[in-house]
Amino acid sequence: MNAHELRPGDVFAFPDAPSTRLTVASVEKVVLSAELTLLAVSLHGVTEPVHLPADTRIRAHRMVRTVSLPCLLCRKSQDIELNLPADGEPLSLVCADHVPELDETEGGE
Repeated sequence: MNAHELRPGDVFAFPDAPSTRLTVASVEKVVLSAELTLLAVSLHGVTEPVHLPADTRIRAHRMVRTVSLPCLLCRKSQDIELNLPADGEPLSLVCADHVPELDETEGGE
């Protein structure tokens, strides 16, 4: 992942220091040219923001995002909250209307 994907609340580390986890308080983007965008990333517990090129590689530990996907069966859109480093990005979804009831799958009455 790259630094331009960071949002407030995200937790990340730099690849060279994977055990030093940093929590994002805010992110401000500064476009210097078509080739260079810098980010001013404010971190919890750090007084001055860290300035990074937007394409800086990071190791994400927590990036909670809400993703909207259409159901494969009825096309009804549903929002899902995921932690991208742990859950990955979903490619498809079957909504709760089409998931069998627990009793039915276990042969309940």
